[in-house]
Amino acid sequence: MFGLLKNIWVQLTGALHDAVDNNSDVGRTARQGVRELQQQIGKAEDSIAAVDAELRLMRKDHQTALKDATKWDQVARTAANEGRREEALGAINNQVLAEERAQAYEKNANDLAPSLTVLNQQLAELRMQKQQRDTAATLLEARSKVAKAKTKAARTIGNVGQNPGVDFEALDRKVDRQEATAAALSDMASARAALNPELRLADIRRQGRRVGAVDGGADFLRADCRRQT
Repeated sequence: MFGLLKNIWVQLTGALHDAVDNNSDVGRTARQGVRELQQQIGKAEDSIAAVDAELRLMRKDHQTALKDATKWDQVARTAANEGRREEALGAINNQVLAEERAQAYEKNANDLAPSLTVLNQQLAELRMQKQQRDTAATLLEARSKVAKAKTKAARTIGNVGQNPGVDFEALDRKVDRQEATAAALSDMASARAALNPELRLADIRRQGRRVGAVDGGADFLRADCRRQT
C-alpha cells in the first residue's frame, strides 16, 4: 500500500513539475535562481560575521591575558624584592595561568583564522556567480522575449488570409442559389402568364412589345396565346 501511494505521489509530482516547466517564464525562472543564490550569499555573510566576531573576541582575550601575565609578573617581582615570598609565589602562579590562557586563545584564533579565510573566498565566489547569473538572466530574458515576439509574428503571418472572418465562397454560393431561385420563379411566372391573358398582356407590356391600339390589344393577345398552345 505504501509503495502504491509513493508511486502515485511521484507521478503527481512529475506531472506538476512538467506543468510548471511548460508554463514557466524563462526570465522569471532565471531571476528566481539569482534570488536563491542571493539568499545563499546572505547566509554565508551571516556565518562569516559570526566567525569573524568570535575570532576578534579570541584575539582580544589573548591580548587581555598577555596584559594580565605582565601585571602578575610585576607583582611577583615586587613581592620578591620586598621579601614577601608567599605573595610572590601566588603572583607567579597567576602569571602562569594568564600565560596559559593567552596561549589557548592564540591557538584557537590561529585554528579559526584559516576557516574564516576559506569562508571569505567562498563568499567572493558566490558573489561572482551571482553577477554572472544576473547577467545570464538578463540575456536569457531578452532572448526569450525576442523568441516569443518572433513566434507571435510567425503565427500572425502564417494566419494572414487563412481566416478572414467572412466566408466569401459561402456568400457566392448563397447568391448563386438566390439567382437560381429567382430564375425559377421567373420561369414559373412566365408559364402562368402564358395561360392568363391579363398577365400575358402585362408581361408583354413590361417587355416593351408593341401590341397596337388598346382596344385591339386583347384580340392580339388571344391570337398569341392560341399560337403558343
